[in-house]
Amino acid sequence: MKRFIPHRVIHAVCIGLALVGCRKLDSRAGDFELTIIHINDHHSHLEPEPLELAVAGERLRAAVGGYAALVHEIQRLRAESKNALVLHAGDALIGTLYSTLFRGRADAVLMNHAGFDFFTLGNHEFDNGNEGLKEFLHYLEVPVLSANVVPNAASTLHGLWKPSAIVERAGERIGVIGLDTVKKTVESSSPGKDINFIDEIGAVRRATVEMQQQGVNKIILLSHAGFEKNCEIAQNISGIDVIVSGDTHYLLGDESLGRLGLPVVGEYPRKIMSPAGEPVYVVEAWEYGKCLGELNVVFDRTGVITSAVGMPRFLLHTNTLQKKGADRKNYPLEEAEREALLVALRMTPEIIFAQENDQIISVLEEFKKEKEALGAQAIGVITGASMRGGSVHRVPDAQNPQGSVATRFVAETMLSDIQSFGAGKVDCVIQNAGGARSNIQPGEITYNDAYTLLPFSNTLVLVDVSGAELKQIIEDALQFALGDGSTGAFPYGAGVRYEARQEPDEHGKRVIKLEVQKKDGAWVPVDERAPYRLGVNSYIARGKDGYKTLGEIVSTRGAEDTYLRDAESLIKFLRAHKNFRAYTDSNVIFRLK
Repeated sequence: MKRFIPHRVIHAVCIGLALVGCRKLDSRAGDFELTIIHINDHHSHLEPEPLELAVAGERLRAAVGGYAALVHEIQRLRAESKNALVLHAGDALIGTLYSTLFRGRADAVLMNHAGFDFFTLGNHEFDNGNEGLKEFLHYLEVPVLSANVVPNAASTLHGLWKPSAIVERAGERIGVIGLDTVKKTVESSSPGKDINFIDEIGAVRRATVEMQQQGVNKIILLSHAGFEKNCEIAQNISGIDVIVSGDTHYLLGDESLGRLGLPVVGEYPRKIMSPAGEPVYVVEAWEYGKCLGELNVVFDRTGVITSAVGMPRFLLHTNTLQKKGADRKNYPLEEAEREALLVALRMTPEIIFAQENDQIISVLEEFKKEKEALGAQAIGVITGASMRGGSVHRVPDAQNPQGSVATRFVAETMLSDIQSFGAGKVDCVIQNAGGARSNIQPGEITYNDAYTLLPFSNTLVLVDVSGAELKQIIEDALQFALGDGSTGAFPYGAGVRYEARQEPDEHGKRVIKLEVQKKDGAWVPVDERAPYRLGVNSYIARGKDGYKTLGEIVSTRGAEDTYLRDAESLIKFLRAHKNFRAYTDSNVIFRLK
C-alpha cells in the first residue's frame, strides 16, 4: 500500500540527503565495483504498460517495459557488468488477470526466467492467505528473504524463506537482508495467525549486527517497507550501504524525467548519512515493470561506498508511439515526425529502445492464450433485475430514478474487499458513475465481464476525512456532474447514502441528507465534526472528474493506496457470493425539482 504524501514531507523525513550529480563511477585500485539491477511492485503486470510522455512539445503515448523487455535488459546489464546483483523488492502479485487466474504461477515462471538473485516479500504476497503464498512459492525458484516475517514451526510457510543471505562476487562477500512492511501486511492483507511480524527497525538492526559479526562489510537491505521507512532505517542504523526499496511506487530520477512529464519524487539514488557518518543509498524503481533500476556503486577496502551513480531505465517500444490530440485521442505519427521524436528520445539517457527476449515472448504467449480461455469462465451469477450502468444511466432521471445501480454495486464490492483484510478500517466508499462502463445483466458473470465493466485498473485508496469534508466531496461531484463538467462524476456509494436536489439552493448546495451505515446495519446522520475513513478509486483520489476537495485532501494530507484493483474486488465478491441477488436501490434519492 502506497502513501500519497506531499513532497515536503518526504524531504523532511530524509534529512541530510544529497544529489548524486554524475553518471560515471569513480574507482581506484583495490576498490570493488557492484551493479545492482532492480525492480519492485510489478503486481502481475507482465505485458508492456502504456505511458504518456512530453517530448519536443508533443504529448506522446507509448508502451514501456513488460517482462520480455525486462529480461532482455537484465541479461544485457548482467553480461556487461563486472559484478551484478538482480533484486526484486516485493509485491510481485495482485493487480491483473494474470494474478487472478494463475495465482502466482505466471509471475513465478517469468521471475525465474529473469534470474533474480533475491526476492523479498511484500504485503500483497499475503492477499490470498498463507496457502496462496505457498502456491506462488512452489513455482518460484528465486531465493526469498524476509527478516521480519517469521512463521512459527507449525506454519505451512515455515522454512520457505530466510531472513538474509551472503553471496560472493569476485571474492567479495555481500550481505542481503529482506524486509516487509508490518502494519500494512497485518491490517490490509491476509497473513495467517501463525505468522509473527517483527518491527522493521529492530529486525534490520539485529540482521545487520549478525552480518557484521560474520565479517561482512557490504550490506544491502532489500526492503518492501516503503521509501519513508527506508529513509528512517538509513538514518538510524549503521552498517547498511544500499537500500533497494519497494511498496511506495516512487519514481526517482533527475530533471530529465520531469521534463518528460513523469511523476519524479526525488533524485536517484537518494543519499543519506548513517549514524556512523557513512553514506547509505536508497533506490526505488516506480511500478509495474515500467522501468528497471540500475545502480552502480564502488566500495573501498573498508566496505564504505565512495561512488554511487545510476538511473531508472525505461524500455520503450518504439513501434507503439502515438501522438495525443487535443481531444485526448491517440493518433498515429507521420514517419518524419516519428523519426524526429525518436531522435529527441535518444537524448534522454533513461530511455532505452526496448528489445525483447524471444523465449519470454513465447512463454508469455502461452499464458495469454490460457488467460483468454479462462477469462470466459463464470465467476458467479447475478439473479434478479438488471443493474443499470454505462454512460446512459449515470444520473438519475424520471425514467430511471435510481440512476446507476451498477456503480453502487461496484462500490459495495470495493467496500467488501477492504473490510475483509486485517482490521478492515473503512467506513464507506464513493465511486464515480463514469467508472462503471456497462449494465450488469442477470446471469453468469465472467472474468472478462468484470474487466469490461471496470477496464481502467483503478485501485482503492483510503482517505481520512471529516464529516463536513465527506459532504463537500459529494457536493463537488454533483456540481461537476450537473454543471459544466462530466456526468461521469455523479457519485454513488457503499456504506453511505444521500438525498440531493438537481438544482442547488441559494447557498449553492445540493445535498439534503447524508447518512453512513454503522456496523450493525443502522443508518445514522453524518456528524460533520467526526472522522471517517473513506474509500475511493485512484482516479478521483487525484481530484479528477471534479472531485476538487478530495484531490486537495490527498495532496496535502496524504492517503493510502491499497493497490486492491476494482475489477479484482468485484471478482472476489462474486466468488464469495455465487448467486448474488442484484441491488435495486442505488443509495441515492435524487429530487428532480
